[in-house]
Amino acid sequence: MIKRLTLALLVLAALLAWPSPAAAHGRSAEADVRFAQTIAGMELTVVVRASIRVPAPLQVDVVAHDPGRGGPVELAVRSVEDGASSAASVRIEAGRPGMYPAILRAGRVGPHELEVRAGAERSVLPFTLSVPRAPLWEVIVYASFACAAVALIGALVGAALRRRAVASGFAGAFAVAIVVAFTTGALSPWFAPEGAPDPRTLTRPNAQPLVEVAPGRPGLGAAFRLRVTLFDGSTGGLADDLAEHHAALTHLVVTSDDGRFFRHVHPIRIAPGVYEVGLRAERPGRHHAYAEFERTGAGGQLVSGAFTVDGTGHPGHAGHPAPTGAAPVTVPAQPVAGRPVRITLDTGATALRPWLGMAGHLIVRSQDSGYLGHVHEARSMADATAVRAPDESVARYGPRLEFVFSFPRPGRYSAWIQYVRDYRIVTVPHVIEVAEEGSGR
Repeated sequence: MIKRLTLALLVLAALLAWPSPAAAHGRSAEADVRFAQTIAGMELTVVVRASIRVPAPLQVDVVAHDPGRGGPVELAVRSVEDGASSAASVRIEAGRPGMYPAILRAGRVGPHELEVRAGAERSVLPFTLSVPRAPLWEVIVYASFACAAVALIGALVGAALRRRAVASGFAGAFAVAIVVAFTTGALSPWFAPEGAPDPRTLTRPNAQPLVEVAPGRPGLGAAFRLRVTLFDGSTGGLADDLAEHHAALTHLVVTSDDGRFFRHVHPIRIAPGVYEVGLRAERPGRHHAYAEFERTGAGGQLVSGAFTVDGTGHPGHAGHPAPTGAAPVTVPAQPVAGRPVRITLDTGATALRPWLGMAGHLIVRSQDSGYLGHVHEARSMADATAVRAPDESVARYGPRLEFVFSFPRPGRYSAWIQYVRDYRIVTVPHVIEVAEEGSGR
């Protein structure tokens, strides 16, 4: 009986002392880094895969959602601290969306810059390269279990040799180690995750935008450049501290007054605090540009500007059109301002891939262009809280996409639902009439 009990205790101690992989905890700071980029007429997402050690090869995947005319994309990663760099390139094939892998090399952790070149355009994207590291509470727990295992073995050996004092001492050490391990484990939810923002540090002012187009009044059908320059609201200096926010530094939505022109793009960073994208004027009249970003130490922000396209007529419609036969958007018969509304779309496909970290995006603009809202598909919002959220390589969503949205006031709204099928971005437009509460509509 004693031998069986001894064996059982030894097995239990070994299981308790066996460490679990550190990757299961604290991965938020070491997750893949994603940068959506609208560059050289292509809509790309550049993914820097998480590294488990350095120096080591660094995998970078270029995901082409809209390959346009294609062409070479040059990649280079450079350490800000010592200047060491590595370069590689991929060739995007016209008409073939998908993933294009490249291998670079990383020599150290810390701040880096990723340079992306395509055509005559160049974007420099700052990011921090880090490797997985177990949080302090986890180290304490497993170290305590290891000490408990050693103490248990010592107690058993002391008892077998009839050394009562030795056995008692080891037994006491075992009890202390177990108490420390379980107490630390129980308190772990209250430990601040490494890299989690402290609300008390959100003290920086909002950024002030300057939205410009070149030429100043684009002609209908002509190409033009749209530039957003961000200034610190306190010092007036350039605001160059944007954080990766839903897989991009900046999300830019451009719409015409009538809502028939819609583009959701991701400007390249051409200089500190300066973001630019190339577009083509496809509707005449006044247009509105909305830039959404998150400034480190200041939280999320939405800024806007306007410009005018000269000319008459409509040579085309920009955006990513819905496929033939796509089901219409389903909205409750009487959406009321101020109340949550469930908006759904049956895409007809069961293998949708995430884009910008989500299975779908709903963008809503009021008729007077004074309001812009952006929410994400409900199921993928829940998945985004996982340690390793699904990325562009995982086709697991659909066919039904659901969004919950509260319209701030009554009136007519233009809405666009975007999702990715076979790596291609699909945009489904819709118009929603919202009633005033108590109107009886």
